[in-house]
Amino acid sequence: MSFNSAIFVGFLAGVTAVYYLVPRLAKPYFLLLASYAFYLYQPQNARLVVLLLAVTLVTWAAGLAIGRLANAWARRGFLLLSLAVCLGILLFYKYAGFFGGIWAGLTGRPNAAAGLDLIAPLGLSYFTFQSLGYVIDVCQRQAEPEKNPLKYALFVSFFPCIFTGPIERKGHLLPQLDAPRPFDYGRVSGGAARVLWGYVKKMVIADNLAVFVRGVYQTAGSCAGPYLAAASLLFSYQLYMDFSGCCDIAIGGAQMLGVDLLENFHRPFAACSYTELWNRWHISLTSWFRDYIFTPLSFYNRGAPGVWGRLQGWFNVFVIFPISGLWHGAGLGYVLWGVLNGAFLVAGKATARWRRRLARRNPLYRSRLIKTVVQRGCVYLLFTVCIVFFACELYGAEPFAVYGGMLRGWGAALEGGLASLGQGFARLGLDGATAGMLALAGLFVALVEARGPVAGWFRRQWFFVRWPVYYALCLLLLFFGAFGQSAFIYQQY
Repeated sequence: MSFNSAIFVGFLAGVTAVYYLVPRLAKPYFLLLASYAFYLYQPQNARLVVLLLAVTLVTWAAGLAIGRLANAWARRGFLLLSLAVCLGILLFYKYAGFFGGIWAGLTGRPNAAAGLDLIAPLGLSYFTFQSLGYVIDVCQRQAEPEKNPLKYALFVSFFPCIFTGPIERKGHLLPQLDAPRPFDYGRVSGGAARVLWGYVKKMVIADNLAVFVRGVYQTAGSCAGPYLAAASLLFSYQLYMDFSGCCDIAIGGAQMLGVDLLENFHRPFAACSYTELWNRWHISLTSWFRDYIFTPLSFYNRGAPGVWGRLQGWFNVFVIFPISGLWHGAGLGYVLWGVLNGAFLVAGKATARWRRRLARRNPLYRSRLIKTVVQRGCVYLLFTVCIVFFACELYGAEPFAVYGGMLRGWGAALEGGLASLGQGFARLGLDGATAGMLALAGLFVALVEARGPVAGWFRRQWFFVRWPVYYALCLLLLFFGAFGQSAFIYQQY
């Protein structure tokens, strides 16, 4: 069941209404039934629900055993068992064809995985990482094992975040599920407002941008440079609106049920450095990689002298980002996206001291506004350079053809002036009226999100301001929402 469907809206409303009517002790079990109903609604998930059950049972049993064992080697054995099961399922169902193709290319043998017709269930990357994080936390004595298998099953399958994240931690989510909050009008209405906000970001902004971006990328071989450059720049914003809108719906839906999920975005395009951007983008995944891969790797770097310690830290970044690329999808473009992001991060860290010295001598940087605009613009451009690989995987384009195409056709495209260029954008799905609406909607989103959490902003407004804004958002969604468009981009991961 996709978030951008009428069925989900009715499902969320019905679950919320019943949730506050059932007895307090029964609430977690009701949510478990609702979560599995949500998961099984998708046909491919109904066929592969055994994978969710296997990951749940293995990691719950491993956590219980680890919590009771004192022997370090025995504890590590159960941790390795969990890793083998979870990563084995993930690698087989999501990456067997990809790695099989690479092996076939190297050896000249046929790709054995190509005939298996494997279809990964939605949410596989999310619930495997969430389960593994739980086992690792228990093994490191950072969390107590959950003894109730049904409550743990709810932690793994909680329906607002099973398909799209955020990737939750045991210490944050399980206590909330175990101690349900009573009905609170402010919390429920604030959650509903955030759900509406997410739909506006997805269906009004992201999906209208997708019409233009898809049209350009699917005809990348014949498109002129201005259109390819514009589509690439706009895809960065489309992806942010799509994914953050999806997270707004997940977080808002959980808030309606009295549960606070982790925030996944914090205005990433307001970042003034590439490192800062990645501290603000997909926060739950970035922190997962930091805590469970980067930090353990850094353990072996402790005590290394200055230069060697920095080199080893940079190497860790190069290990993490290609893995992050593969997490997003089984394609070479995702790996290259990760490698390029890692290169930009390492370059930023390596040159940070020199850039600070140059900034002190830059006369333009005496104006804080100009400095902020330049830095944010550079970060956005670097992000866009990487995201081309991502967009090409999504829309079936050739990345190097897109990069090369950005350099051609500028003279011909600009020869007829702005009117001719505008007609070209309109033919590809971005006319003047749509562009104006998107600019105003994007500006409003930026202004509101700069004030803090959206639900809190709405609740702080005077009654005669808040409700007209609600109605305006509903009308915006009704008149400009791109209904019937694709599902959320990150639901496929």
